[in-house]
Amino acid sequence: MWWVADAWAEPEMIPIEVLEAAKAASTGADASDITLPTSDGGTFRMADHRGSPVVLSFWASWCGPCRAELPALATWAATHPDVQVLTVNVDRQRPPADRFLQSVRFDLPVAYDPDAKELGRFGVMSMPTMFLFDRAGAFIWSHTGYSSERGFTELDAALGGVR
Repeated sequence: MWWVADAWAEPEMIPIEVLEAAKAASTGADASDITLPTSDGGTFRMADHRGSPVVLSFWASWCGPCRAELPALATWAATHPDVQVLTVNVDRQRPPADRFLQSVRFDLPVAYDPDAKELGRFGVMSMPTMFLFDRAGAFIWSHTGYSSERGFTELDAALGGVR
């Protein structure tokens, strides 16, 4: 089954309708005003997390690598309690995301970006894509794709440079 693991390591391209919505919603790469509804009925506001590094991990129900990355990210986050981690679903409709969440279990907050506003802001083209912001909310690192072999070594290295 080595071919399944290798296939999951490659990022998956975003469907054209999501990409078009992202282009239409693109407003530039300023993260300070990110505000997204969360699965628990609350709201994630980037401004509320000043003082802590923040990881945003964009995912979708149709993303094979996301099935491996999200549980692994939850494990990583448990060992990095000083980092705020938010997973951001970009499905246009909520039912596919809900089905994904029932089949792929992970203990991280989930937010929704169905209009692709944040997806477009950061020019995300493939899933999964992860962003790291420093304690002041400034963008410092991004990565597309997931490899179980490399895990989050690049994220750890980028986190070492957070001010």
